[in-house]
Formats: sequence, C-alpha cells, structure tokens
Amino acid sequence: MKDYLPLPAFHALFFLLFTFAFHLSAIAQDTPQVYITGNYQNQPLQEVLADIEQKHPVRFFYQENWISGIRVQARFDKELLSSALQKILANTGLTFLSYDAYSVVLLRDTNAQVINRRDTTDIQIQSDTVTQSAATTPQPAGRTAGRRFGPDKSGVKVRISGYVREKSTAEPVLSATIYVQELKTGTVTDARGFYALVVPSGTYTITYNFIGYQQEKKELTLKTSQTIHVELTDQSIQMNEVTVWGEAADRNVSKPEMSVNRLDIKTIRKMPALMGEVDVVKSLLLLPGVTSVGEASTGFNVRGGSTDQNLILLDDAPVYNSSHLFGLFSVFNPDVVKDVTLYRGGIPSEFGGRISSVLDVTLKEATINKWSGKGGIGLVSNRLALEGPIIPDKLSIIAAARGTYADWILKQVPNQSVKGTQAHYYDTNVKIDYILNERNRISLSGYLGRDVYKLPADSIATVAINASSTVFRWGNSNATLRWSHAFNSRLFSNVTAVYSNYKSSIINPDGPNAFTLPSGIIYENVKADFNYFASDKHKIDLGASTIRYRIDPGSLKPEPGTVISPVSLTRENAMESALYISDEYNVSPAITVQYGLRYSVFQNLGPGPVYTYQEGMPREVFSIIDTTDYSSGQVTKQYQGVEPRLAVKIGLNPSSSVKLSYNRMRQYIHLISNTTAAAPTDRWKASSRYIKPQIGDQVAVGFFKNFFGNTFETSVEFYYKQIENIIDYKDGASLLLNQTVEADLLAGKGRAYGMELQVKKTIGKLTGWASYTYSRTQISVNGDYPEERINNGAYYPANYDKPHNINMVLTFQKNRRWNLSANFVYSTGRPVTYPESKYVVNGVSIANYYLRNQYRIPDYHRLDISATVDGNHRKNKKWDGSWTFSVYNVYSRDNAFSVFFKAKNGFLPEAYKLSIFASIFPSITYNFKF
Repeated sequence: MKDYLPLPAFHALFFLLFTFAFHLSAIAQDTPQVYITGNYQNQPLQEVLADIEQKHPVRFFYQENWISGIRVQARFDKELLSSALQKILANTGLTFLSYDAYSVVLLRDTNAQVINRRDTTDIQIQSDTVTQSAATTPQPAGRTAGRRFGPDKSGVKVRISGYVREKSTAEPVLSATIYVQELKTGTVTDARGFYALVVPSGTYTITYNFIGYQQEKKELTLKTSQTIHVELTDQSIQMNEVTVWGEAADRNVSKPEMSVNRLDIKTIRKMPALMGEVDVVKSLLLLPGVTSVGEASTGFNVRGGSTDQNLILLDDAPVYNSSHLFGLFSVFNPDVVKDVTLYRGGIPSEFGGRISSVLDVTLKEATINKWSGKGGIGLVSNRLALEGPIIPDKLSIIAAARGTYADWILKQVPNQSVKGTQAHYYDTNVKIDYILNERNRISLSGYLGRDVYKLPADSIATVAINASSTVFRWGNSNATLRWSHAFNSRLFSNVTAVYSNYKSSIINPDGPNAFTLPSGIIYENVKADFNYFASDKHKIDLGASTIRYRIDPGSLKPEPGTVISPVSLTRENAMESALYISDEYNVSPAITVQYGLRYSVFQNLGPGPVYTYQEGMPREVFSIIDTTDYSSGQVTKQYQGVEPRLAVKIGLNPSSSVKLSYNRMRQYIHLISNTTAAAPTDRWKASSRYIKPQIGDQVAVGFFKNFFGNTFETSVEFYYKQIENIIDYKDGASLLLNQTVEADLLAGKGRAYGMELQVKKTIGKLTGWASYTYSRTQISVNGDYPEERINNGAYYPANYDKPHNINMVLTFQKNRRWNLSANFVYSTGRPVTYPESKYVVNGVSIANYYLRNQYRIPDYHRLDISATVDGNHRKNKKWDGSWTFSVYNVYSRDNAFSVFFKAKNGFLPEAYKLSIFASIFPSITYNFKF
C-alpha cells in the first residue's frame, strides 16, 4: 500500500477545489426574491412605499411630486413584489425599474423606455452593484431634510461592501479605515482595497480614511445590501494635521493577526539610509525579532531562522537573493514598491514553503489618467521611474530602472588591489495593468537584476584553481501574470502564473585556469486563490498551487585551451503542490478566530542517480555500496503533510486585546552554505532520500494596548519555535562541486524562544518606534556516530543567535518642508568559534578548534541620522525636488563583522577583526518627481 497521496489524486482534489469555488459563486449570486404582505385601504402611495420598506428589505427611489395625490386600495398576502407593484401603479402613469430584488426606481411611464441607467445624477447601477457618486448620496427624493440617523426598527441586517482605491491610479488602498459614526464600529480594507461590513438597516454617516489622503464622508440610507466604491485623493499634509482616525479600527488591537509588520514606502523613505539608498530590507532590521549576521550581509534572520527560511515575494514571485553587492543594497526599487508586509508568526495558510517568515512586497499600479515620473541621483547610483496610461482608465504601465557607478569611486583609491576591483549592479521593474471591466483585471509584472563583483586576485581553493582575478555574477529574473475576477460582492478570485529564475556564476577569465562555474534555480508556479465573504461572521480563503523546481547545483566549464577538466553535477527536478483553506470567524465583538489548514506534497523527480550507503556506518563517500538511476519524471522520494494554522484575538476592551497563534510550516528546498553570511553563489538543494524537509512549529502569545486615541501602540509578544531536520555541516565540509553533498550535511533539531516589546507613536510631528527583543536560537546535532555530532550532541548557539537587540526609529516633521530622522541599533555580538589549544606539526603551530560557537564577537551598535528638505508645496507644479542628507555610523563605531585567526611565521595564529564600515559615512541624494 502506498503511504503517500498519488499525483493524479492530488490533481483530482485540485479540480474539486475549483468546482467548489464556482459552486460558491452560484450560491452567492442567487439573490432571494421579495414577497410582501399588507392591507392598504385608500392610503397615500408614499405611506404604502414607506410601509413596505419598513417591513421588507427593499428600497424605493422616486420623485415626490410624481406620486403626490396617488392613493392605494389593495391587499397582498405573500405576493411577489413585482406583481404587487404592477397592481399598485396600474393607471397611475408610473412604472418601475428593478435593478435587483431589493432596489426599485419609480419612473414616469413615458420615460421608461428611454432612460439610460448611467445618465442618472446620483445613481449608477452596474449589474448587481450600486455605485454612489462621491458628491451626492442616492436618497429618495424629499427625504434629505430631517432624516433620523441610526438603525431603524426593522431589525434587518444589511451588508455594505466595495473597493477603496487611489483616485489618480485606481490602485487599491490597503488598510483604509471605514467607520460608521452612529454605531461606533468599522473595518479596514484588505490587500485588494476591498471592505465589507454588516450593519442593521438604517441611515448612517460613514467615513473613509487613510493617512495622506483626503477623507470621504457619506450619508447613506441602507435598507438593502449595497456595494459602494470610493476613490480617495492624495494630499500633502503635515504630520500634526493628520486627523485621528484610528478610533474606527485599532487594527493592531482588533485583528486576530499578530507578529505582523506593515511598512508603507512613505515610512521607509524617511529612514536614514546607507549611501542615501532607500532600502526595504535594511528597514526590516529595525523591527523587533529581525536581525542579520552583520553589515553588508545577504538576507536577514527572523525569530531564530536562517536566511533561507524566509519566503521573500515580489508580486508573488520568489526572490532567491534579496541583495545587491553582497548585502549593501536590496533588490527592491523604492520608486515602484507600494507596501511591505512581514509575517514573523501567525502566518496565513495561503503561504508555505519556508518555516520562519514571509516577506510580501507588492508593486504599485501605474496612474491611469496622466503620465508622471520620479527618480533620484546619489553618490553611487541613479534611478528613474515612469508611469502613465496607454489607454486612459483602461491600460497603464509603470517602468523603473536603477544602476550604480561605484566602479569610478574604486578607481580613485590609491591601493592597487582596490583600484582593480569592480562592483556594480542594475535592475529594472515593469508592471502593466489592464482593467477589462468592473469585475476583471489583468496585471503583468516583471523584474530583472544583475550584479557583477570582480576581485583583482583570488583563489578557489576547494578545486585547487588559482587565477589572477575572480568575477562573481548573479541576478534574479521574475515575472508574474495575474487575473483578478469578482464573481459578485462576496466571491473573488486571483489566478496567477509565476516564473522566477536565479542564476549565479564564478568566473576566472584569464590564463590556463580560465573557467566558468554557473549554478541556479528555476521556479514555475500556477496557483488559484479564492476569497469568499460568507457572512458578517465568516471570511473564507481557499486555494491551490503547483510548483516546479529545476535546480542547477553547479558545473565547471573550462575555457578553450585551459588545463582544467570539466565537472558537471546532476541537475535536480522537483514538484511541490498544495491545497489550503482558512476561515476568519467573528465569534463575538470581542473574540475573533482565524483557523486554517494547508496540505502540501513534495516529489523529488528524476533523471539522476541516488546513492545507497552502507548501513551501520557514517554516511561518507567511501560507504557508498550501490547507485540507482531514475528516469525522467520518476519519483525518487516523496514527502507530504498537513500544516495547521491558528490565530485568536480576545478583546479586553476597545483599546486592548490578548492574542495567540500557532503555525506549522514545511520547507522542501534548502540553501547549502557553510559560511556565516550566505554568498550569492551558494547552491540550493531539494529534499531527497537523505535530506528531509525542515518542519517548524511556532506558538506565540501577546498583549496589545493602545493609548490616547491610538496615538501610541504598545505590544509585547512571547514566542517558542521548534525545528526538525535543521541542516548543519560537518567540520571541514566541502560543498562546491560536491556530487555527494548529503555526506557532508548533518540533520539536527533547533529551538528558538524570545520576547519582543515595542512602543510605537503613530500621530503627531514626532513619530516612530522603539523595541527591545530578547531571543535565543540553539541547535543540537546528535547523530548515531561521533562524526555526525557537533559539540557532543549538546545544544549550541546558531551563527545568528543574538540575545539582546534594541532598535529606535524617530521621525520629526519640523514643518511642511523639513523632515528629520534618526535610527539607533544595538545587538549582542554573534557567536564565533575560537581555538581552544594548539598542536605542532613539523615545528609549525596549528590552532585546534574544538567546541563550535562558544564565544562572541564584540557587541554591535550604531547611530544614523538624516534630513530631507522638500521643495515648496505649490499646486500644479511640473517638477518637484527634494534633497536628503544622511550620515551612517555617526560616531564612527568600529563594529566587528567577524573575528578570524591567521598564523605568522609558524607561531600560534593571532586574532584579527574585520569591519565593513569602521568610520562615519555621509551621503547626499537628490530626489525628484514630475
């Protein structure tokens, strides 16, 4: 009997998911018909209509002078509304037009055949959607004055929903606040700009807010469920002029999600930046629970996870290396980034494939009604972005490019070894949006980035090759095609195709040792996601995806005429498929539960060999006893399992809540690197017979409290994470061009735990946050044989274990033109292995390293400041510019990146400290837009 789910069965489940989704669509579109009951004896028509509205979920629109003097003599017993209206309006010269079962407009009979629905001043009806203009609110004529605000007496529940978009771009506004003043309740928009709110029928004042946009206020009489779309207008504001709108939602308190940080690009731009380059990844390092192994290092670490345990998405496409120039800059261009969301815990079930965190970076949509541009000129790089409509209000495009010219700076350095160094990068972003109609939208986004780093002299000791220079090249290529569809006001879908290609290479370009050593990974994904707003208490998300991996672990390609022999490792192929479903259940106003389940299947596929190692012996090359060759597409190993997710919010009062979360994640591909900071040329490895998937279980609990009308947000979170099958390496492991790399890898278990405390000020001239994190990350590798143990099987600190971290971010908006910012960071030094003793061979002293990671490098701390001077704020300017002055490492702290040992003249090796930025680093950048 097979112990796994066969692929055909999985495809059948995929088909059932789509069938279920379209079944939901059919249910959601089946609007119930209205039957009325009443006895009207010579009553005015206006009173009859009012009585029907009071008793039944229906709403009438009419001109009062048209029905003046008309009286009704009729009796109805559960009669269909349309039939009853025909009798009521018989011989009155009036007729009616039904937009749906709940909305009826009375018209004069002579105009009934010529009225165009889109010509009405206050109402635009599109299929089952009622769209109200921003200037006026559709109300029955004659009822504007003297209206009673609040719920009516019918007890009927109605639903108001719609999209909130930015007016000039039609771009969805995430986390906009919708607030019903009379009920003191509200909600916020999701990533699509969609909102939904269930209220008692009645008349209300509803406001739509988002910081940096003008408020929209509407007075609505809600007798039936309606869809209201709103467009917000961007505005230039001072921080002290921001209206306190947090009263509506208190998102950090009221939502069940926890361990989530959202940063919009406006916030990121205000932070001091190295060399004046606004950096998404470096801004994350100022958040609680996020660290790195040091300056100019690739990637980041979240709650005890390694860099490859973070799922980094750019418009749904995975980014396998998020840094330029070995970590100096990130690959995300600030001119096209809309917002950034980091999930440190409580990860929704739609995400999978990594066990520590999800970084979701979304690109902005282009303006749909005018062309504009922006860019910047800095010390080491330039950037330019253009956006605008190809077809106004239909088809738009945004394109951006960045490039560095650091080479000319390096050439000015007198040191010959530095002068011969080359370091440059470029990247481009393109996004096209096509609005087919109100229900359908198609977008295509792409990214291309390349890095080149040349050292004038280097060696690749692991393959015994020397050369006069070494060139490192790497880059990401991504593309995302998405079709967004609204079945109705309750059911939405996104069908997405994703392509991602990461390539890296090491090149020795000259002499008898000239060669190229390429490697990479290709990712192809097709997925479908559905969002179903079942009721005011349930929001259901479900979906499915299938991923194909093609991994090139590396191959040595000699140039013609060289003395090097070619080496080629077997390429890896794999499939990963998943189904998920989740429900956000509003149990009561105080309690919300978000629960879900994800089921994933991973298959390692041929062609390729699989080695059999001798039982009862350590896994080594010499213990291989057999080789099995698998044909193309044949399954060499399969893994699968469930991944439950849970988040609970318990509201204590309107300004405080307690939350808890649990998630299990499975990771099927791994970055193979035995260096402290991951290198862009490190190889990826799929789970196989000997390398099991990593499994992470995390539980967290937190307390959230807001003060002074949400001016201050405070939180404290505690977490514990347990990791199975975590990967570490044997002492002296050789990973480059290693066909049997599994023989140099060790599987262990990990644990991470900690506390995160944050205080954040969101409103006023002075804003920012301060956080303190205590965290520990430990690993135990206790194999069956001494060669397969590290530190005798005891727990030891991971390379990125930093117990104490303090971050402070402050922004002061002095006036409309001057913005001042400062960052301060402190962290415990990371672990390092020092020699315990020495031994002598042929008169040469050699250091003896014994226990791993038992010492630490010096603690790290740094202060950065910046000032931004904007141009004047005159309206209708064709060109607007600003200057940003920043100082990195203000007090010239000589922070250690690493401590290493080097022997001299046969004596015991001496310790040396390597620093990346050992002195103050000022910069200036000119930013512009037009």
